[in-house]
Amino acid sequence: VAAGMGVAAADLGFAVIAAAAGGAAGAALSSHETEIRVIAALGIAAIAVHGLIALARERRGRGGEAKAVAASGPPEPSAADAASCSEDAAPRTHFARFLAITAANPLTIASFAAVAAALSLDGPAAAAAFAAGVGIASAAWHVLLTLAAGHAGRWMTPRVRTGFAVVGRLAVLAIAAHLALG
Repeated sequence: VAAGMGVAAADLGFAVIAAAAGGAAGAALSSHETEIRVIAALGIAAIAVHGLIALARERRGRGGEAKAVAASGPPEPSAADAASCSEDAAPRTHFARFLAITAANPLTIASFAAVAAALSLDGPAAAAAFAAGVGIASAAWHVLLTLAAGHAGRWMTPRVRTGFAVVGRLAVLAIAAHLALG
């Protein structure tokens, strides 16, 4: 849940910026639409490729690690592992990590820039309502995803999880290609 709330916090922040910038952002960004799309496409393609490389390394590491564990037993957890798993630190860490990932995601930035360009709000109350609506909707969506993932986790094997991770990263590459070419 903490990771999802990190995403929702970033979405809320972008919504506040979009509501505040409104049509002025559209005027400033309209002449740079192609450059923004290409930069966003390169950014999300890099994220997807990095994820695919990490999955490949993890898979190769597991093969070698399984042989080593069979020969010597499981490795002892490090102090860093113990610290990162503490009950108090884990939610804060997940929140901060996903807040940063979402805030730096070029597709999120490009999406909210497009919203800001098209947004025409009638006063501060409408701007506040827009931002609050985005924040609440994002938080609700991520709570729903967390609940669904918790239930799906019961039947998802590591192989299925890896398959979803690969398909997801390939989908992100397809989005990047569409964004760059579209």
